[in-house]
Amino acid sequence: MDLTKLTSDEFDRFRVFIYEETGIRLADGKITLLSNRIRRRLRELDIELFEEYYNLLTQKKLKGELEHFIDAVTTNETHFFRTGGHFDWFIDSFLPTIRTEASEKKRDKSLRIWSAACSSGEELYTLAICVDESRHQFAGWKISLLGSDISETMISAARKGVFPNRSLDQTTDERRSRYFAQLQDDAGWSIRSRLINMCGFKRHNLLDAVPDDPFDCIFIRNVFIYFDKKSKEVAVQNLIQALAPGGFLVVGPADGIYDLLGDLNKKTIFLYQKPY
Repeated sequence: MDLTKLTSDEFDRFRVFIYEETGIRLADGKITLLSNRIRRRLRELDIELFEEYYNLLTQKKLKGELEHFIDAVTTNETHFFRTGGHFDWFIDSFLPTIRTEASEKKRDKSLRIWSAACSSGEELYTLAICVDESRHQFAGWKISLLGSDISETMISAARKGVFPNRSLDQTTDERRSRYFAQLQDDAGWSIRSRLINMCGFKRHNLLDAVPDDPFDCIFIRNVFIYFDKKSKEVAVQNLIQALAPGGFLVVGPADGIYDLLGDLNKKTIFLYQKPY
């Protein structure tokens, strides 16, 4: 099989389909990237033509193929403690404030954290590490840590808790030794079972409403750069609805959603709070 790359018409059809299913808008310059990712899937299925695959995909003639397609075309690159200032805030400000509010009977002893678009889990496990480092101060609390992603493959990887060396580039040696075990032949790291047990993962599309109870803090960083305005509006409203009163939304500096946040109070360039 000698596939080259998508024609302009094929690229347009695929990216419209991707947008309809995920809200992600691919730029014109992504034709080679998309061609390469779809080509790998065609080889796995022994399909000759991009057009043939498109028809099978859109007509839902291949059971479960939509999930495989989304896994193939979405970007999944992250690491632990990415943009460390966000986690400094979480450790030094957010967690102490939550404890103080509970001690003053302004809230119960429960804490709900959501890492939306969590990819393979590095962000949520980073938050779990931050919570675990304060675990003695949260004795008796009910703590829920949820990670979600549109890719079932990424969710499966997150549940396993095994990561390449590059994922820990920004993790201190002390935290590596405390929370990870190195695999044989320097093949990566596995996270300690107690952190895996602290975290739950599920597949979720940001364009869908969130059925869970409200969250005290939602991390959603460097995701909206892939969305157009309409998709941003839908996803942001879903996130706002998912925040508890007084809850915090943590975003990436390039996400460009400030004008969509309504009544949320801006604390910093990356931090917004829902009114009580």
